[in-house]
Amino acid sequence: MSKVFEKLKPFLPVKAYEKASNFDEDCFDIFEVGTDERIGSYSLNENGELIGFSLIEDASEGNHSKELMAANAQKFVDTFYPGQKEYELSGILDLDNPYMITYEKRDEKYGKFLHSTGFTVSISTSGQITSFYCADEEYEVRYTNFVVSEEEALETYMEGLDLELIIKQFDQEVYKNGDNLYHLAYSVIEQVMDIPIDGSDTSSIHEGYDLEAGIQKRKSPIQPIYDLVGVTAEFKLLDKQVSEGRRIEIWSTLKNVAEYSFDIEETDDHVIKLCFDEKTNLLLEVLSGEEHKNDGVEMGLETARERALDVLFKLIPDTHERFRLEVPEYENEDCEDNFDEFEEEDYEEDEFIEEFDDDDFDENDWEEDFVEHEDSYTFYFHLHHQGILVDQHVSLLSVGKYTGKITHLSLDVPPGHHYAKLATKAVISKSEAKDIYKKHVKMELMFIREYDEDGMSIYTLAYVPDFPDTVGSVRAIDAVTGKAMYVDVGDATFLK
Repeated sequence: MSKVFEKLKPFLPVKAYEKASNFDEDCFDIFEVGTDERIGSYSLNENGELIGFSLIEDASEGNHSKELMAANAQKFVDTFYPGQKEYELSGILDLDNPYMITYEKRDEKYGKFLHSTGFTVSISTSGQITSFYCADEEYEVRYTNFVVSEEEALETYMEGLDLELIIKQFDQEVYKNGDNLYHLAYSVIEQVMDIPIDGSDTSSIHEGYDLEAGIQKRKSPIQPIYDLVGVTAEFKLLDKQVSEGRRIEIWSTLKNVAEYSFDIEETDDHVIKLCFDEKTNLLLEVLSGEEHKNDGVEMGLETARERALDVLFKLIPDTHERFRLEVPEYENEDCEDNFDEFEEEDYEEDEFIEEFDDDDFDENDWEEDFVEHEDSYTFYFHLHHQGILVDQHVSLLSVGKYTGKITHLSLDVPPGHHYAKLATKAVISKSEAKDIYKKHVKMELMFIREYDEDGMSIYTLAYVPDFPDTVGSVRAIDAVTGKAMYVDVGDATFLK
């Protein structure tokens, strides 16, 4: 038994023994005594020090305080790195269960944390250490002269900030001051995240997607919805289940299917699953596991788009008023070219074979069990109300490239009464909303990390937005009341 595993044993949930990994001489699997079930693993660096540890199963919840969990994490670090002074406690992140506790190095000149250096310890609210990671890589800190002041950085940041008028649910699981109701609000769109102190170009980001100008009105198809999605006469209803107001039907062209479930999120081979609202009989979801060799002539993006629109107009006759279609990003020739390039340049067959060289693996059995499903075109329809985007409600429709069948449907349309009576004209102007946002934000000096051409981490100093009053970042401004809505970061603590 190694000295490291002897130290690790008190932190394990059960009595256990170790066994060297078949794939890496510095990795060890952990098994429970008695059951011989693998419960986790750990790894060492070239000096024999612990750099990685994880348990497979999630630990149970408990009622440990943040302070007690931090003390347990410190005990773990002290056990494997006794007396170390290089890394300091930098943050305690509340992920419900577990918490994540970080230890990072401060730079010598400014005393700022270099994020992603040092240790990361995950610990459950019952006190169980579930994972440990030591960042063991080279990095460089590059110092430059101050050219940009904090005030100038704030102005640059605000110039790159945009606000979009939308209808948004202030979900209490997301917003600390949310109420779970829908509101007319300005959504914050950041186009600049950090402002280098040396005045060099800022890295811009693009959030969002492009939408088509509009959907042309058309008549709702007369065909039954079953025919439109591809469940035709040769299909047989194998089974159905009604639960929580939803009816799930299992269809197949086969008389018998060995195994399937009523989980609408899980693809099962040889069956198509349909999910209906039991009261309205509205089709809500489709998921196909039908076999297809992906050969023949593809129908093309435009034909598939028409199929998707036919289905949506059948389900929602006023689709042209309630949805806008996201511009598809592909005709997929480029995807095929990229895949060929990946096969030639990035795929190392010897490494693949070595990694999956298992005595229990039978290639013939795998080929017999493998079922290929049809490739598809996927379309995203964004919900609108009186021309205003209803945020986070996107319906998905995937159309088989060869058959034109609907391989995946997810209809996301909340009950209209949630937002039907909302004002659709803002009381607070966009400039006023920006001023409200600006009152909450402050530019903070922080080291940001990028990678050079050799893959080494490079740290440079920059200004980044900080929200000292709310801790969580402000992500929306109520367009009627002017209330700033900020993200719930739970019981987190961030040291500076």
